[in-house]
Amino acid sequence: MELPKEQVIDISGIIANGMWQCEPPFPRFNKRPFPTVDWVEHKVYLDYFEGMSSQTGTYLETPAHIFGDESYNIDAIPLTALIDRRCVVLQVHPETAPATAAEPTSAAATPDLAVEAARPPITAAMLAAAPNVHLIRPGDALLVSAAWGSRWFDPDYLSAAPYFTRDAMYWLISRRPFILGSDVPRWDNLAKPQGFFHDFYAADILMLAPCVNLEHAPAEPMRLTALPLPVADTCCVPCRAILRIGKTDE
Repeated sequence: MELPKEQVIDISGIIANGMWQCEPPFPRFNKRPFPTVDWVEHKVYLDYFEGMSSQTGTYLETPAHIFGDESYNIDAIPLTALIDRRCVVLQVHPETAPATAAEPTSAAATPDLAVEAARPPITAAMLAAAPNVHLIRPGDALLVSAAWGSRWFDPDYLSAAPYFTRDAMYWLISRRPFILGSDVPRWDNLAKPQGFFHDFYAADILMLAPCVNLEHAPAEPMRLTALPLPVADTCCVPCRAILRIGKTDE
């Protein structure tokens, strides 16, 4: 019998000039050419990555983001825990608005709370209605797709993104995932705070966000690999994350 061909979905957002940008004090990412290296015989090509931070692109984050030294950093996680983790992707459909020609959120000194208040919610009812919800197991990687990853370069990527309501986040926490991720870049609503982050991190769950291409994930369980850069003594690091589809041992 011929086995199904394995497929891979890259769920890491591209790191590039012009991508989404958090407001200050977050730095703006800027890739620019390195100058000539006079002491090398041949011309070489490489780049500066200016403004790269813990939360540039798709990143993996530990509870130390909230609890500091009372928790653990990325380099304390065994790589074996981040390779081929059983994963389920839930598809939700919040009422998102079409892209606008507004100025990027990075142009503002702080988020516009009037704009924040209009962001569409992801509710517990939406999550519970996903057709594959019965496939979730404790210890899984659980990812939520709102088909938002395609807006990675849009000026309103942050300001118009969906957010999780309090009941949605507690529903997700109650599934007891090892990793919780989404293509939503700003999980809470700054104008209408849902107040769930303390309990989210207290549940010892890793965050993987923001992702892309989750809308292409099938309903059946897959395998997630999310490998952070080996940066020491930090709670949050950019990572490369992929979903492996095909023959998945249960």
